[in-house]
Amino acid sequence: MIVYIKRHLYQCTLVLLLTTINCFIIDPAITILHAQTTATLSTADWKAVEGIFQNQRNKEMYVQFTAKENYLQAKLLWNNNELKLYPETALDFVSKEEVEGGLAHMNFKKDSTGIVSQAVLNGNNVWTRANDYKPVVHNEMEHTAAQLKPYEGLYQLQNNNDRFIQFTEKENKLVLKQHWDGSEVNLIPETTTDFFCREIPLFTLVFVKDSTGNFTQAIVRKRDKWSKVKTSLPTLAEMKAIEGKYQFKDDPDNYIQLVAKGSTIIVKQLWDKKEIILGPLTPMYFNNAKEFYPMQVTKDAAGVVTQVQLLGIDIFIKVKE
Repeated sequence: MIVYIKRHLYQCTLVLLLTTINCFIIDPAITILHAQTTATLSTADWKAVEGIFQNQRNKEMYVQFTAKENYLQAKLLWNNNELKLYPETALDFVSKEEVEGGLAHMNFKKDSTGIVSQAVLNGNNVWTRANDYKPVVHNEMEHTAAQLKPYEGLYQLQNNNDRFIQFTEKENKLVLKQHWDGSEVNLIPETTTDFFCREIPLFTLVFVKDSTGNFTQAIVRKRDKWSKVKTSLPTLAEMKAIEGKYQFKDDPDNYIQLVAKGSTIIVKQLWDKKEIILGPLTPMYFNNAKEFYPMQVTKDAAGVVTQVQLLGIDIFIKVKE
């Protein structure tokens, strides 16, 4: 039975790589909604705005503008998503559908020679024509499913101990799964340590070995560091220590009851009696993979359980008996 505590899902920096990137998010505060009129452009007008442009906030981000039958296609080259822009004038384009809460307004600007050299998104996000653009090219290394097994396991985000991802070999690919929302990325080895994603060209991952030759760390996009967790089952005493009544920090009127049953923890919402069963991956971390429902246990300096965190964001404080 699904638990309905899930009011909001935290979006981790990891897979903002999967869908949208901050450079192309539309700000509704500066977007003016109005009745759109589509202008008629000449072939020369369409050609003038075509090309590849680089974002000035993040130099890794490129967008390719291509003229179609009656709109300008904006292809986001970091994740291959596409956006349709319709002409209002020869240099002003707008989307018909809302993106991230607003319309996308694109204004192209010419340089002193009359060449379109910039594209400005919603008045403040500048993209510059990139005549020297070179596409990201990855080559798959020959490998077997067995060669991907050493990378498998549970990994925890450094400096954020309530974020976990799982690596699993599947159909000769390494699948990265986020525990908090179930999102997955299919990874392909380029070398014995470097992996890439065909669907998201800028998504790269590097595995790091320790002094014994075992993979112990994964680094995503040269930034997010994930450490491999040694999985072990909690003892009966550790399970019993988690049991009890917990009060929701953000809404003190709501409580949950945690009950140890066999090798699992049952989370029971006392306001509606709904339950969900979580299995242990470590003595301090439990998860229901089917429902994307993780739980992190926190202890104080004396080793006493003081709170749990559900879904990576909802904190429940243990009620003293």
